[in-house]
Amino acid sequence: MVKKIKQILKFFIVSGLLIFFLYLAFKDIDFNKLIEELLKTNYILAILGMIVGLVIGSVIRAERWRYFLYPQKKNIKFGDLFSAVMIGYFVNAIIPRGGEVSRPFLLAQKEGISKAFTLGTIVVERIFDMLSMFFVFGLCLFFYRNKIQEAFGKYDIENISLYFSLGLLFLVIIAVILLIKIEKTEYFLEKFASRLLPKKYREKFQKALLSLLNSFSFIKYKENYLKIFLLSVLLWLDYAFSTYLFINAFSDPTMKSLNFLDANVVLTLTAFAQTIPLPGNSAGSYHFFVKTTLVVIYGVMSETAMAYATISHLLTFIGIIVIGFYYSLKENYKFSFKLNKSSQ
Repeated sequence: MVKKIKQILKFFIVSGLLIFFLYLAFKDIDFNKLIEELLKTNYILAILGMIVGLVIGSVIRAERWRYFLYPQKKNIKFGDLFSAVMIGYFVNAIIPRGGEVSRPFLLAQKEGISKAFTLGTIVVERIFDMLSMFFVFGLCLFFYRNKIQEAFGKYDIENISLYFSLGLLFLVIIAVILLIKIEKTEYFLEKFASRLLPKKYREKFQKALLSLLNSFSFIKYKENYLKIFLLSVLLWLDYAFSTYLFINAFSDPTMKSLNFLDANVVLTLTAFAQTIPLPGNSAGSYHFFVKTTLVVIYGVMSETAMAYATISHLLTFIGIIVIGFYYSLKENYKFSFKLNKSSQ
């Protein structure tokens, strides 16, 4: 009964947020002008932007994931990595954050490695993504601080970014220290669990924390540092180029005047929107952040900004569904997130 109430409450909260952001995005929009902008769009360039961002971006992400998984298995097939990434995107688009679980579980099952460890590598990957986003956001503030504050000042994303990035760095440092002192860490966890947890939960608690901690063990392989760094930079540049292609799919003079640096600003600020776990690939929040960024910072017409948001989001969403569904059929993937003890 309690579980059902939680599910119902979650549904209404998520639905309420979705409707709220869609309202903010589409209010004061002249739909006739919006349709005109949609009809004038260069869809070949827009589709190319989707392919660059989704397909090539996923190739880079899959290859970088290989090095986070290196401590468990060194010769994972690229095809397995890529299909797991695409299925993860597919599940995320339907069930917010569901892909964060399905992706590592699918790969772990295929490769016979620890599911808990593989899940931990997703945490590591997200830390890298967030730090990249906050770093570029810091650079954007040098050029557009006043405009960004005008656009999003009431959401205080500047301070949120600062404190969150410091928190992530602190988490990484602590994880590295604990990993270096792994024997003492195991001893401490055993003592902590024995004092505070019932016996039936102790072993699971220790295994879960140690698996999460071990997901940072990629730091032991110094030969992979440069590869991880370069792939992280390449991933961000790929997403920025995808954004630049989408921008240039519009004939509006103001949109045409935006350069690659501006594309980075748009990408960074809309990345904040996609941290909000809403169905349909963060529908609503994405549209609102895109519209606000383009209108307030660059003076783009609301209808043009909304056309950009609609097309870039819709094409990416369709790409995720089509490619993800294909790999789901190919892998005979079933939507079950149950942990198989034998593969832990």
